[in-house]
Amino acid sequence: MDVERVKRLLKEKENIRLEFKEAKTALPKNLFETICAMLNREGGDIILGANDNGIITGVEPSQIDGMTKDLVNLSNNAQKLAPPFILFPQTYEIDGHWLIHIQVPSSSQIHKTVNIVYDRSHDGDFKVTQATQIARIYNRKN
Repeated sequence: MDVERVKRLLKEKENIRLEFKEAKTALPKNLFETICAMLNREGGDIILGANDNGIITGVEPSQIDGMTKDLVNLSNNAQKLAPPFILFPQTYEIDGHWLIHIQVPSSSQIHKTVNIVYDRSHDGDFKVTQATQIARIYNRKN
């Protein structure tokens, strides 16, 4: 992944494979819902430090190390993401602002966050509550 690809992503609109999240000083509270949904669907890219329109708002430089460590640790914590799936965030400076890019692959397993399964649509992340919907995700993966 390179900075040019992130710049291209910032010019796109949010969609089933792309999510922007503001994150000045901490990981967004709903970040793992999106990670879980992307793992359960087609994968995708999450950019922290940009608003819903792809306008860079930035991550505080003093918070980047802590946020990336938290992200890696939480993605490997079955209490937060089950089964765990270690992610490898990358940081980039664009126009004097820092961003954190998370590339989320599609997983062969069904993932939960805080014991809830999420799926992804063009409108965002949603809870999967019925066994038939979970079976639909499972059948798509196999």
